Amino acid sequence: MAQGKPGRRHNPPPPPRGSGRPRPIAPTPGLALLALVLITLLAYANAWPNNLTFDDRMFAGGERFAGMGWSDLGRFFTEELWAATGVGSHLYRPLMLVFMAVQSWLFGDWLVGYHLVNILLHVLVTVAVFGLVAHVLRAGGSEPQNARWGALLAAVVFGVHPIHTEVVNSVFNGSEMLASLGVAGGLWWFLRTRENAAFTAWLGLGVVYLLALLCRESAASLPALAVALLWLTDRARWTLRLRKALPALWLLVPLLIYLALRTHALEQPAAAAVESASQLAAEPAPAEPATDAARPADTEPWWAPRNLQDYWIAFRPEQALLAAGLWLESLRIMVWPHPLQIYYDPPDTNPWVAAMLQLTLLGLALLVYLKQRPGLLIGLAFFYLAILPSSQVFGQESAAPGLADRILYLPSVGLTIALAAGLCWLLRRFGPRIAVATVAVISLALVPLTWARNAEWINDVVLAESTYQRLDDKDSVLDTLIAAHLREGSLQRAVELCDTHGEGWPPGRTLGVHCGSAYGRTGRLAEAEKAFLSATHHPKSNPVVFAHINLAMLYVHLGRRAEAVAHFEQANAREKRAFRRAYFSALMLIQMFPEDRDRLLEARTHLERALALQPRHAESRAELAGLNARLASLDNKPGD
Repeated sequence: MAQGKPGRRHNPPPPPRGSGRPRPIAPTPGLALLALVLITLLAYANAWPNNLTFDDRMFAGGERFAGMGWSDLGRFFTEELWAATGVGSHLYRPLMLVFMAVQSWLFGDWLVGYHLVNILLHVLVTVAVFGLVAHVLRAGGSEPQNARWGALLAAVVFGVHPIHTEVVNSVFNGSEMLASLGVAGGLWWFLRTRENAAFTAWLGLGVVYLLALLCRESAASLPALAVALLWLTDRARWTLRLRKALPALWLLVPLLIYLALRTHALEQPAAAAVESASQLAAEPAPAEPATDAARPADTEPWWAPRNLQDYWIAFRPEQALLAAGLWLESLRIMVWPHPLQIYYDPPDTNPWVAAMLQLTLLGLALLVYLKQRPGLLIGLAFFYLAILPSSQVFGQESAAPGLADRILYLPSVGLTIALAAGLCWLLRRFGPRIAVATVAVISLALVPLTWARNAEWINDVVLAESTYQRLDDKDSVLDTLIAAHLREGSLQRAVELCDTHGEGWPPGRTLGVHCGSAYGRTGRLAEAEKAFLSATHHPKSNPVVFAHINLAMLYVHLGRRAEAVAHFEQANAREKRAFRRAYFSALMLIQMFPEDRDRLLEARTHLERALALQPRHAESRAELAGLNARLASLDNKPGD
């Protein structure tokens, strides 16, 4: 028998040079995740100040959830998001409130902790996006090595992209990351599980869907996203694909549960006002009779059938053309994220032109899809389905859609899929070096923009002033900017802005409330009165209530007691929330009778009533603490 020479190895011959495609080297899962996490953390290395901005102050810090325990968390499922402040929002995010309460118990007034949690959430979402995109690319026909490389590189761009700075820097908007984690992570798990355990996959996705909706309503598109991913990654006949997608109807169950809970919770302020009208001792305005819009809480159970409009499914096709402009501007700002702002000017592209450009893009994606390259179409389908809930095409109120960075967080996952598909093409043609170099160049351009935007989010004034300087329509940011200067004590700048943009204080502008405060704090009382009066004609209730309260306190200061009482009563008449009616009644007594012990004791009863109805109302707690100190000082006066 012929034998080879001892010690001689028989290795396969190397492939001839120039033959075949480049052979990509797939990153190991551990190294890929480590690199992704470190690069994402680097982009947000300056995003954890010991400070809060704008709405964060109302939801973070030890004071907000002081005195509450685990048994109180169920309360969040029966009220709207802003219930503790009395500001109506028609937003229902109970799991966000639970999440914030737990953070409050952990961190108290250590504000850095809240920001670190947000950064960690963004890292988790980025990892989930990596997993989802890799799976979608493989299911769409990409080689496993290319899919992993393409998903990793695209996820790096997602992780460092400056369009996400609002969501990461704003503690309040961390709910968008919770919802996106549920959608991206849930779809990743679902797609991996469905082939071997379809029942478990659909059941689990339904649970995830409900939890994500309870964090933020932007998760509403998850069923449509699941169907789109199943349909576009499957190469079977359309009848078989339809059969595979039919179980998505099960997802209507968690949606209806969410809508029923939401409808019940949003009715509670009106119901509470009716119930408590006879319990307030400060002669409140008569309660409105119970109607379909304001019924007592015990007249119908939460699961009772209601009008379909209550379930937020009204479709307004006339809004779709307006939304096309929003979608085109959203695509532009994600491709070219500069300048970033907290408000944006209305898109200046003609809506018909915007619609035609996007239809052309979708047509191109369809052509590529027909050539067995589904990535671009999958990415665009994900983008449009994810942005739809924020586009005002569905809803109860007719309003022009507005652009904000926070609404682009989940839709940007779709563009990450499209980018990954393009990177897979680069990998097939040129190998990993060119693809890595391309993403490195993109990241080096994006990370400095992210750092700069993080630095602007460190302070209300810096953030609002940067937007004010960039906007053409400066009116849209004035309320925010003047309020920021008032909080920081920059009264001169606040007054300067009011003088520049007051324009005679036309009726119906919320700006009057803030400018009235600015004028009042600088001694320009006549102008303060004029500004407050203008806000009493605002079409929405909240600015009117604030205007009446401010006017009442101004008139107390001026000694015009009859007018002060009249405006306190008007504020109570316009206020539908029982705990704020009690708070306003106490405020009137404190302001009108600062030395009358009996009246102050009556005011304390009202404040205690307010806190019994809403324990998280910070103004009532602060007023009660000051009132108790005032009563103690009266008791200790010499001669008493």
